Amino acid sequence: MIDIRSLSFAYYHGADVLADVSFSMELGQMISVLGPNGCGKTTLMKAILGFLPIARKTVFINKNPLENYSRTSLAKILAYVPQHHGSVFPYTVREMVLMGRTGARRWGGFSGEDNQKADEALELCQITSLADRSFLELSGGQKQLVVIARALAQNSPYILMDEPTSGLDLSNQVLVLKSMKKLHEENRLSFLMTTHHPEQAVYLGGQVLMMKDGSVAAWGAARQLTTSKTVEELYSLEPGLLSEMGLVPACLGRA
Repeated sequence: MIDIRSLSFAYYHGADVLADVSFSMELGQMISVLGPNGCGKTTLMKAILGFLPIARKTVFINKNPLENYSRTSLAKILAYVPQHHGSVFPYTVREMVLMGRTGARRWGGFSGEDNQKADEALELCQITSLADRSFLELSGGQKQLVVIARALAQNSPYILMDEPTSGLDLSNQVLVLKSMKKLHEENRLSFLMTTHHPEQAVYLGGQVLMMKDGSVAAWGAARQLTTSKTVEELYSLEPGLLSEMGLVPACLGRA
């Protein structure tokens, strides 16, 4: 379980970027964190991963305070797919995925188990056919699937993803989202994802955490909570504007 208890955080003695955030994530859950720019989504992700100097006993992993974990031990529980990724070297897809095993690596190179986990991750993401391709030659959606496979190879029970479809065209967004949904439903993988797109939260299902001004604005089942009304309130839009502009996706309610 990931348990966030009254988490607050500010950069360089400025105003709080996170203000008294509390929620819990059980193993096997899909949670989408939704909200406008600057609401604290990425900061929340970095806090959970231990990248920020947060107050003690505000983030608990499996009932233990985050500060009790070493980077190596934390990597066995949390895997991270960043918003931006890249490589200037022509690694193959398989080599990129094997990098997810670095935390479990023994001296003398990757073990047989490391290679097995990499192969399993490639298969789960349905990109085994790309294994010998250069990462640099892939489409944006294919690259994102490789990074997801790298996280899966890490063999951690929770996968944290910061805007995984950012910068992708529609077809590549669909490719990534369908893969996430399949991995969650068929393999019960746990995802915590930040997004700007309410329709993605509805499609993926599970829970949605709506954030505004660093605080939790709403929390509940994605397919019930994510309506045109709540989205307009979240983004401070004029009531009815989404309908007027024809921007209410079919998947959103009109309550």
